[in-house]
Amino acid sequence: MNLKELMLNYLREEGFCPQETEFGIAFKCEGLNFVFFYDADDDQYFRLMMPGIFDVTEENFPAVLFAMNKVNSEMKVVKAYTPVPDAVWIGFEVIVDSTPVLADFVPRGIKMLRAAQRKFYEAIQQG
Repeated sequence: MNLKELMLNYLREEGFCPQETEFGIAFKCEGLNFVFFYDADDDQYFRLMMPGIFDVTEENFPAVLFAMNKVNSEMKVVKAYTPVPDAVWIGFEVIVDSTPVLADFVPRGIKMLRAAQRKFYEAIQQG
């Protein structure tokens, strides 16, 4: 079973309602949106994202850079960036072994993404 199938099964078993989209497997957790991106060329690359956590404009761009830098420099395993020019996303990326136990790290990944989102919002307010 590949990582995509494992993730779909894991999410269903945990009571989430995953939906396959053109971008990956989308699901909600406590009202927040998440997307798991599957890389068919690298079945050991696990990438879970919180898409579009903040809108980027010309006016707030300096504050966005400051906040993304704060997240990226102070937190482990997660990073904030703008894969699309007008929105900040936060990603949790790890390399897994060939038989990953998703229950060992997916809940922590979700917690880390939420913590990064909070840190980003705090930094935006400071900036």
